[in-house]
Amino acid sequence: MSRKILKLIAELIIIIAVIMIISAIILMIEGVSVAEAEAEEGYVLCSDYVNIRSAPSKKGEPIGRFEIGERIWLDGKQKNGFLHCVNLSLENTEGWIHKGYVVWDEPIRVNQKATVTSKGRLAARKYVGGKRTRWLKPMASVKVYYWSDEWCVTNCGYVQTKYLELEGE
Repeated sequence: MSRKILKLIAELIIIIAVIMIISAIILMIEGVSVAEAEAEEGYVLCSDYVNIRSAPSKKGEPIGRFEIGERIWLDGKQKNGFLHCVNLSLENTEGWIHKGYVVWDEPIRVNQKATVTSKGRLAARKYVGGKRTRWLKPMASVKVYYWSDEWCVTNCGYVQTKYLELEGE
């Protein structure tokens, strides 16, 4: 390569580095960490709380817990069905949560009865997308505690919202 091209590449690298430094400074001024700016937002959907673990496994030591509806930050890392959380307000600033307890829209507390509207049996699950725990018959009534766009927490387990109709709506 000619010296002119190498010089242009070096200048371009310096410009990119300066832009990245300025972006990081702006984020710090606004109170947003770089990890948070790069992370994806999710919400916890569970019946009560779910453990934050030190490792991506049920055997990972619990280092804290998330409450229902809590907003969390995920950096995209996945392992063994667990998602990596960042920017935790704990001594450990990162941990792992099982993907079955994460949804992408904020759950709403409803505490209402709903009717199963599916044409066939509807699976109630252990967690979002998890193993079936029981079948619900069409027109069965369930108590819904929390509702998100795709899943809800009921007295029977986790159920897909598209197959339920809240009473009074």
